[in-house]
Amino acid sequence: MTKRSTCAALAALLLGSVAFASSAFADNLTMWVRASGTNAAAHLVDLWNSTHADKIELTTIPDTQMVTKLATGVQANEVPDLVSFDLIYMPDFMKAGFLEDLTAELKADPNFASVAKAYVDIATYQGKLYGAGFTPDVSILVWNKDLFKQAGLDPDKPPRTIGEIHDDAKKIRALGPDIYGFYFSGACPGCNIFTTSPMMVAAGSKILPASGDDDALTGDGVKQVLEQFKEMWNEGLIPKSAQADSGANFASIFKTGKIGIQGTGGFLLAELKHDAPNMSFGVTFLPGVKEGQVSSFVGGDVVAIPKGSKHLAIAKAFIAWELTDEAQLEGLAKNNILPSRPALADNKYFAADPRVVVTAKAIGVGYVPWVYHFADMVNSDSSPWINMLQRAIFDGDVDGAIKEARQKMKDIASE
Repeated sequence: MTKRSTCAALAALLLGSVAFASSAFADNLTMWVRASGTNAAAHLVDLWNSTHADKIELTTIPDTQMVTKLATGVQANEVPDLVSFDLIYMPDFMKAGFLEDLTAELKADPNFASVAKAYVDIATYQGKLYGAGFTPDVSILVWNKDLFKQAGLDPDKPPRTIGEIHDDAKKIRALGPDIYGFYFSGACPGCNIFTTSPMMVAAGSKILPASGDDDALTGDGVKQVLEQFKEMWNEGLIPKSAQADSGANFASIFKTGKIGIQGTGGFLLAELKHDAPNMSFGVTFLPGVKEGQVSSFVGGDVVAIPKGSKHLAIAKAFIAWELTDEAQLEGLAKNNILPSRPALADNKYFAADPRVVVTAKAIGVGYVPWVYHFADMVNSDSSPWINMLQRAIFDGDVDGAIKEARQKMKDIASE
């Protein structure tokens, strides 16, 4: 064997030893993610796994099972190292003591300072932080530019108030018997907390109480928005089918090209481009009563560390990494997923479509209610929230609907 070949053999042996040592000391972490967030989470986890020795294995949990599975897992000390779940359950999990305190790490992280306020608020309990924004979604207003143009409206000027939505909807409805000005899913509580409540919040109202002593449905915005919805319903500007829509047609009706204006989620952009490629549509923030009032409902998942995580230090390192520019842009924006840091909305991946930039920026003006028992207060089919909307809009009793819902929400918050 020559001297050169001997050196090469020794180098290969040393490299093999280093590789073996690295793999020997690398850890495999587990992460639970709710089913509806699996695709987005997988992009981040794949990027992490391609650049780190410690690997993360994703396990998908059905959305309806996540709360129970995490609760029983913590009690039995059988938990994943990381968990990604619907941010609305953060208050319940923090109060129950299910999550690790991340205050010191997050407050020292410069990237955390630019995370959307809604994510910081929902992850804070008694002054401490227990999670970070992970895979966001957000509500927006879309309008059909083709119908605006046909109705004599400026296709590049979206409605800036709920009153303008009403006015524009009238003009669009006049285009024909099968053309409607506005759409919402009238029997879908989740759809409406996502798209209708931000209009109320933009107008200065607060929707849900954090405790039995807290106020619910405050301010004039609740009534003002409900009145406009009721009038649009009475005037036939909304399809009759909307009353019974439990969410099945939340995304599909606008794609037909026969709806002028609708509140929806950022997810619809990709669907519209794919399913209705010839439609010209715009995206803007959900408006309030006065021009300049805007809001959105910030949804999606937070990432946290359950009590009992066996790889706490690495799990914390992952949360710090997912807030970096690399993760936010190469893991999320590159894959048409919104960053949880609104300052990154203007990036090379979104530059080709200003509508995506607007959607990403909506996270920065959005809110998320900090409440316990969200499912009972909002998401259930008989919740005070959906009962209020239906009684006010379809039955016409706006004042009675608000009064009843306010009391029932406070009763639930007292439990």
